[in-house]
Amino acid sequence: MGKDLSTLKNNSIIIENKTNFRIPDELFYPVLKVVFEEEKISKDKTVGIVLTTDEIIRKYNKKYLGRDSITDVMSFQVDDPGLPYLGDIMIDIEVAEKQKGNKNLNEELQILFLHGLLHLLGYDHISVAQKKIMEIKEKKYWKKIKGEK
Repeated sequence: MGKDLSTLKNNSIIIENKTNFRIPDELFYPVLKVVFEEEKISKDKTVGIVLTTDEIIRKYNKKYLGRDSITDVMSFQVDDPGLPYLGDIMIDIEVAEKQKGNKNLNEELQILFLHGLLHLLGYDHISVAQKKIMEIKEKKYWKKIKGEK
């Protein structure tokens, strides 16, 4: 990858990398596999990932959420259950790099993809109750992705 606007379609993920970061093509598949199995999502469903920069995600955040700021991840759900496409997840690699803490960039990207994927499946963190459900799922699925019991 690493090329501007490179695209990969393999199984259930379409990746568009709009950055200069080199990200392994297979990085997101363990996340998708665990979430699809746990949430009982049909394997014929497809998810789009757009790896992007601060500048691009700021424009989308302002246009669609009215927030003139950067963010780490945004999800755009397709509201037609008959379509095999669940939606797109935008991940700002620059934000991911800054906030990764003691994780490596690939782990941070997987965590952001997990978060975005749960949004595509209808989970949210607007209310305290919704936030709790989403946090529990994120922790449970992350342990499975990492091979922990």
